[in-house]
Amino acid sequence: MKKIMLAAALAASFATMNANAAIKVGGVSVEQSSPANGTPLWINGAGVISLAGERMAAALYVPENSTSDSAIMTASPKELRLIPMKAVGGAQVGQAIDALVKKSVSAAQYKQYEPDLAKMKDMFQSVKTIPAGQTVSLRFFGKQGTYVMVPGGLKMAPLGGAELFGSLARALPQAVINSAAVQKQNHPSADCLGCAKPAKAL
Repeated sequence: MKKIMLAAALAASFATMNANAAIKVGGVSVEQSSPANGTPLWINGAGVISLAGERMAAALYVPENSTSDSAIMTASPKELRLIPMKAVGGAQVGQAIDALVKKSVSAAQYKQYEPDLAKMKDMFQSVKTIPAGQTVSLRFFGKQGTYVMVPGGLKMAPLGGAELFGSLARALPQAVINSAAVQKQNHPSADCLGCAKPAKAL
């Protein structure tokens, strides 16, 4: 029991110490961890992307670091963060996210997503400008869908299911989804609680 209590205390301590830790992605500070309803999420990959005609830092967070694309795609909860390097119009970002999904799925699949994507674009339309360094968050919960959050506290009801988040993630560069270098940079300790663990030898 004492060992369990000690482990829990160490886990809480580790999460607290690293809550504000960050790395630089294209000169933008990107947080190492992101709690989701009490579940610590760890940065699994990050990189610079072009979205809405602007450069943005992008990062994916999962409950436990992994180099397996299938494990990443089935993980829940998880979060995709987009951080513009220069101020960008909200409507532009909503349209760009819609375009990313559209190019990564079939016409039939896009037709299914279209009503939810239209709601998302309406929300972004209401945000005149997303300032440089501010975070747009797409947070996925398996039984609910994807919550979209923008600066200013605006948050919309969950969109779609696992397929919608996965379609967006697959349209991004591989390093944003899965980067061993990013994982190592953020979790240099072999005993790190969030790090991907080596497979056990049979």
